[in-house]
Amino acid sequence: MIDLDRVAPPSRPAPPSARVLPAALVVVLMSVFLIGPSAPMPEIRDLPEVAATAVPSGTWLLTGTTLYSTHAGTTGQLGVTAWSLESGAALWQRELDWFAGLPALAQAGPALVVSGNDDARILDARTGEDRVDPGTYSVARPAGDRVALWDGAAGMLTLFDPAAGRAVWRRELVDRPHAVAATDDHLLVVTDIGATVLTLAGGELVDVTSKAVAAGGAPVVKVIDGRVYLLGDNSLTMIPPADVRTMWTTPLLLPRTAVPCGAHVCVSGGPGLAAFDPDTGRLAWADVNWIGGENGVVRTADGRALQIDPDRGAVRRDLGRGLPAGDLLIRADGDGLSVVEWATGLVRGRVPGATPSGCRRTGEHLACQQVGGQVRVWELL
Repeated sequence: MIDLDRVAPPSRPAPPSARVLPAALVVVLMSVFLIGPSAPMPEIRDLPEVAATAVPSGTWLLTGTTLYSTHAGTTGQLGVTAWSLESGAALWQRELDWFAGLPALAQAGPALVVSGNDDARILDARTGEDRVDPGTYSVARPAGDRVALWDGAAGMLTLFDPAAGRAVWRRELVDRPHAVAATDDHLLVVTDIGATVLTLAGGELVDVTSKAVAAGGAPVVKVIDGRVYLLGDNSLTMIPPADVRTMWTTPLLLPRTAVPCGAHVCVSGGPGLAAFDPDTGRLAWADVNWIGGENGVVRTADGRALQIDPDRGAVRRDLGRGLPAGDLLIRADGDGLSVVEWATGLVRGRVPGATPSGCRRTGEHLACQQVGGQVRVWELL
């Protein structure tokens, strides 16, 4: 029998569907919830170009305010030009008699050091005028904000202060200095017959060793945590100026640069990237396909960037294709470049029409040498 007077209980609702919202719809909804329905997509702007060399450049140097470039002059001389990063105009240009091969450029306080084989010029960085008598010194090596000058004919080493425009001290040095490095209190001078440590303030002798330094004729010099690293033709040498007798040397094919690398020092060169214990010279790890190491980011042989654990040499994150430049990655982007913060993925800007063969970063400026030799500088937004 059916009881017509009882009200039937309501039917139970159907269980929710297990269907997943399309990914595109999820992105739209999330953008509405997080940034609002009317928020515009961020615009990627072109980075403003602030300076560029007028002709293809040889060696060049980027500082916080100026781009210095060299080029072959029309009469066989060496042209040196300073370009303002504020106005983009040439601040000055010099034509130098130069027979010393490809010059090296370095800044020492308010001076621009132009050095080569058996020739050196010390120029005022603001005007291009000579700060010391040209032709007197055959060797010039930056030593912090000062310059170590060697007069081979007189056998004298001079520490010159460009800010004061005078010699701080002079002392006899018969042998040609191949490398010079300044720390807080010491000046290290490396010659064919060994290493000499002088006080930076007065040039007094602190220590000397006749132990041969396998540094070659003109090694690259890096000062890291008070230690001096000499990158010779086929060796890496570490010399602590406070105790030169504890120096060590390890064979290394064509080392080119050294950077801090966690508890180690990382050296790029012919065999890739290698990390060394700074106290003993012991090899901690190496990878033949890596280049770089600064800020814990390396570049691979096939053009990718990796974030690594510098203490273990292990990969933490693949950052994709790009050229590391400080905290940035420079990536090919159509007919130009994109500048990306590798830590966040934020695009800082785009550089149209650039095809770099090498880039350098200084503060808020990025400079890249183009395939044809011209150097262009952009301001990072």
